[in-house]
Amino acid sequence: MLPGNTDFIADPFNVVFLGVFALVLVTVAGTLVYAALSARRAVDRGTAASILWREEFEELPASAKSCRHDLTGELPGRHCERAFDCRGCETHARLVAGATGLSPLDTGGFDVPADRLYHRGHAWLKPLEDGTVAIGLDDLATRLVGTPDVLELPAVGARLSENGPAFRLKAGRARVRVASPVTGDVVEQGAPGKGFLLRVRPEGPLDTRALLSPREAASFLSRELDRLQLAISGARGVPALADGGLPVGDLGRAIPDEDRDRVLGEMLLEA
Repeated sequence: MLPGNTDFIADPFNVVFLGVFALVLVTVAGTLVYAALSARRAVDRGTAASILWREEFEELPASAKSCRHDLTGELPGRHCERAFDCRGCETHARLVAGATGLSPLDTGGFDVPADRLYHRGHAWLKPLEDGTVAIGLDDLATRLVGTPDVLELPAVGARLSENGPAFRLKAGRARVRVASPVTGDVVEQGAPGKGFLLRVRPEGPLDTRALLSPREAASFLSRELDRLQLAISGARGVPALADGGLPVGDLGRAIPDEDRDRVLGEMLLEA
């Protein structure tokens, strides 16, 4: 018998049982250690944000996965299967190479400056002459959030990963994370009054193929109004925004306070 256990009998059955039990414990412990080490390696390699972004992308509704060439009308109804990363997409490369005769830009009432590119999580990126990039919120997100109660910006020197969190904000009951459109190091904190929220020095040559052009972004923002309508309605099944016309200046007023965190999280893709 075992010390302290007067009921244990060291017969073959109990010995085998203890051996199997010990093997299970060792296997579980080994699995946990391996998972922890794998997660650590992913963080060290900067791939953790990419992994999380892919998982979150898979959970998005089909209405949020429109291909950029569906937005332009080149491939109506096509959905993205690459987590909005057009690098390596043969269809995208072929269409870009053959693009001609584009119609005038229709912004649908949104402010879509032509000097920047746009992320599906509603951040924009503007390349600057010194090789850095400015980052801010696009017009739809600005109208949804209004003036944030709290804006949490990463410190100068902080590392950002593409599709990982760029900054956090609090607006009423909502606390949301905004995805970064670039990988790099923060070199300056901005503010809404400065016209940008972060200035970042990209890692290596700037690759913007995964971002939307102003023309694509204009169509994207117009479609996002439909997704916003569904997000606000939710289980209520009632219209929340007026049909037709230009978008209202303060879209945030259409969101009930109790739904604000959920709706903003859905619209900003919660990096």
